[in-house]
Amino acid sequence: MRRILLAFALLAACRPEPPPSVVAAPEPVSTTLALGRAFSCLLTARGQVRCWGMNDAGQCGGDGLGGVLALAAGPEHACAVQEDALWCWGKNDHGQLGDGIRSERPSPVLVRAMGRAGEHIQHAKTQPVLTRDSSCFFWSEEYSGSFAACTGAHHDMDIFRLTGRGPAPPCPTGTLCSKVYSASGAAFESALCTLSDVNGVPRVACPFGPPNLAPRQPERDFGSQDDGKTVHVLALGRDFACGLGEGGVLCWGSNARGQLGRGAPAATRDPLPVVGMAGVVALCAGAEHACAQKADGRVLCWGDGRRGQLGTGDSVTAGMAVEVPAAAGAKAIGCGEAHTCAAFADGRVVCWGADESGQSSGSGKGPIAAPREVVFSQ
Repeated sequence: MRRILLAFALLAACRPEPPPSVVAAPEPVSTTLALGRAFSCLLTARGQVRCWGMNDAGQCGGDGLGGVLALAAGPEHACAVQEDALWCWGKNDHGQLGDGIRSERPSPVLVRAMGRAGEHIQHAKTQPVLTRDSSCFFWSEEYSGSFAACTGAHHDMDIFRLTGRGPAPPCPTGTLCSKVYSASGAAFESALCTLSDVNGVPRVACPFGPPNLAPRQPERDFGSQDDGKTVHVLALGRDFACGLGEGGVLCWGSNARGQLGRGAPAATRDPLPVVGMAGVVALCAGAEHACAQKADGRVLCWGDGRRGQLGTGDSVTAGMAVEVPAAAGAKAIGCGEAHTCAAFADGRVVCWGADESGQSSGSGKGPIAAPREVVFSQ
């Protein structure tokens, strides 16, 4: 009877914790960690997707999918890009899977190419970005500019230009167009921001979502390469945003849980530098926390720590960045709503934070305040 009860308790987890005799097969460092509200997915360097955690809406349905070039997660759905196809799975209440219906999908379904998108999406160059209720796919063309095709709430799969204001005409023949080279969706809100290069100046624009995620101007020029505010990567939380650039990390928005990384200042729509971010090469944001990975492999986190998502061994919220010693040497990081994961060159993955559905451990044993290795079955 005890075994039967245990089996029912683990039905919602994609990959329950295996017996001690099962050892994870060594694999090269992952290329992406895509974390949602209560599930986690890993894209390995071999192009295979591995998922674990909550699976009540099929959000782990992409586990085992191969030949994947890019991967992204929303709160309860995920999408993957292959050489010639776009796939999504999980929750579909707003049509965010792009398959023409609104029923959850426990296994990957093809995103339908409607309107002009089918003729223009360049799968091999596409970056997926997911929000709470939408899925967007970005790509750039050398002489035509940067575009997106979105499906879900308030969107359809017709393409639109990302740079410039309004329906911009094609770029002049032989002229390089502005490029959107980074985009981020707030996985726990209906919000999306893009980062583009306009005449050599980085510009952030937030076309969808609450205004508190946008900088003070609708489109923010972050300045030149010389002023320390050039931004290359965006990471959006529930009500704050961060950008990674040459001068470190800049954050703006709410600071209710210290997610701006500057102690305890008031909320601001002016990007402010996070202390101690020299040498950062990767950045991620959860609902109310953020983490950064440095070139030497050190991982630092700040913000809400009530569920252990800062990895410091306790449940203390930190307004300044704190180091996660057990994640030292990481090659990739990812943030979920209230959990965090790091991947290493030998294929190991460690996670910490919320774990009620096994999103951190694979077994669902409650919050994990310090990094714990995820053990995959063969």
